[in-house]
Amino acid sequence: MEQNAKQQRQQYKKEAAVKNFRYNRYLLLRYMLALFFFTNLYWALGLVLGGKITALLPGFLIVFSLMAVAEHVKLYGAKEYESKKLHYNRIYHYIQLSVNALMILIAVTGIGYSSFFPFLETTMKARVMISGILAIGSLISFACLKRMQAIDQQKDKHYHYIQEFEKEMK
Repeated sequence: MEQNAKQQRQQYKKEAAVKNFRYNRYLLLRYMLALFFFTNLYWALGLVLGGKITALLPGFLIVFSLMAVAEHVKLYGAKEYESKKLHYNRIYHYIQLSVNALMILIAVTGIGYSSFFPFLETTMKARVMISGILAIGSLISFACLKRMQAIDQQKDKHYHYIQEFEKEMK
């Protein structure tokens, strides 16, 4: 009886290890999603406190990021990856990339700048700084999209590590 319980615990530990290993495949995507969530949250708060209706834009991004977070929660128990499982995540990063490009255009031209960034000065230095931050955000979104593509094609490093780990666990 004792031996059977010990074997069940070992089997559970193996299954949990494989499940966690699979879930860690999306670690970068989860962290970047959290980064964008809080960035958009602070941007929205700045706009709301400034009394700007443009707060709807970061609010919209927050809602979409929450939908992408829900996808990650569903991925925890998934045994196999299907590209449909990151549908909202992919849409979110395309939207975030588009919004960043639009905000860079607004910062560079100065047209509507005070509507979207009322908490920043309208000096060229501030506009260049915000353009740089938005460019970094664009690169992060692009990297996340590339990572999802690699996961779809099972060309990411984690996929090979998972395969080796599962072989050793058998």
